[in-house]
Amino acid sequence: MKSLYALLVGAFILANALPSSAQTMPVPSPVPAPVASLATFTPPADWVQLPRGFTLTEIKNVWQGPKLGKTRNGLFGQTVLPIPSGIVAALLVQLRSALAHSKTKLNTTTASVKICGATASVSTVRLGGSKPATIETTTLSQRGLTYATIYVRATSAPDPAIESALRSACPLPNGGLPDMSPPPGWNAVQKGLDFELAGIWLGNAPLQVMTMLQARGVPNLMSAADMAPSSTSGSQHQVKYHATVQRLKFCGTPGLLVSAQFTVPPGFGMTYSLAAAQGMDGTFILSYLHPSSYTDQGAQQSMRTLCGGAPLPSPSASASPAPG
Repeated sequence: MKSLYALLVGAFILANALPSSAQTMPVPSPVPAPVASLATFTPPADWVQLPRGFTLTEIKNVWQGPKLGKTRNGLFGQTVLPIPSGIVAALLVQLRSALAHSKTKLNTTTASVKICGATASVSTVRLGGSKPATIETTTLSQRGLTYATIYVRATSAPDPAIESALRSACPLPNGGLPDMSPPPGWNAVQKGLDFELAGIWLGNAPLQVMTMLQARGVPNLMSAADMAPSSTSGSQHQVKYHATVQRLKFCGTPGLLVSAQFTVPPGFGMTYSLAAAQGMDGTFILSYLHPSSYTDQGAQQSMRTLCGGAPLPSPSASASPAPG
């Protein structure tokens, strides 16, 4: 269910990142000016940033429940989505329809409850079989944003502490969600984990998109890069791919520049580039998606202006034992 939740959120983000069909005259972007401030980047001068209302996407307060044997009984997470709640409801209907055709025994209910002074919709799906589970999704709509919560558990009865937390997480004036501590018996999937879509920029060619993601509490990216090859190629289901990984410094902060090219029959190619810098203010991930046949030098150089703030401190050396 964790992967299903991630895919749903990812689909919502991508659905709002599609460029306008009116952008049909690609012109190379000017080289960006030097970076002017920390924890940001300098986009190409002729790119357009979508208003904050289109990009206010956040995932936070992701918790796992108490141990039940070798597994955890429960998964809880919240997200802010810049789409109407009706779209979320329609996706949940499609999900229930897919489960119904999978020969899985299920029982679904929908109810209305009051949360933060507004009416919210609670959709509950109970799955039968050898491994029963309950998926409870709550959606609340305020000021054009949808606040969605997913609560997956092995038991039919909800944990009162989780229900209380759900009803006390009222939207903040800036549109975000408050930071909350897990109730007793629950733990954060990753301490301090928080993902926020900081912005989306559209280029002057179709399918040319840049996104900035700010994350906190993620594992050290540089350690993971040590295990990744600097170059790799292959094919999967007729899709050919080639990826490279470079270690760079972004305004003094160690980071990574990753590029992956995908080619699908009969020869259409897309390139996805990613710059990541991990500093004291979090991990900043700047991505750039474009057709492989169209290379925008200004956009490529813009990737290198990423600045993630002050770098993480180096681990201190262990103290030498005192002479006996």
